[in-house]
Amino acid sequence: MAEVNKINEKQVVSVESTDIDKVKKFRNDFAELTARMGEIEVELLNAEMITGNIKEAKLELASKYKTLRGEEVTLTNDFKEKYGNGEFNIEEATFTPEA
Repeated sequence: MAEVNKINEKQVVSVESTDIDKVKKFRNDFAELTARMGEIEVELLNAEMITGNIKEAKLELASKYKTLRGEEVTLTNDFKEKYGNGEFNIEEATFTPEA
C-alpha cells in the first residue's frame, strides 16, 4: 500500500498594526528619498547645462573683447599717424598735441 505523507499547512500569523505601520513608513520614506535623489540629479544636470551656456557666452565675449582690443590698437596707430602724439577729446572733437 502507498505511504501517505502528512501535509503540514503553514500557519498564518497576524502582524501587529504597529509593525505594519513601521513597514509602510519605511517604504514611504524610501520612496520619497529616492524620488528626491532623482530630482537632485535633474537639478544638477540643469545647473551643468546653465554653466555650459555661461562658459560659451564667456568665450564668445572674450573673443569679441580681443577683437576690440586689436581694433583699438589699429585706431590708436591710425590717429597717431594722422595727428601725432597727444590727447583726443571726443566730446569736443579736438586734439591737443604733446608739448
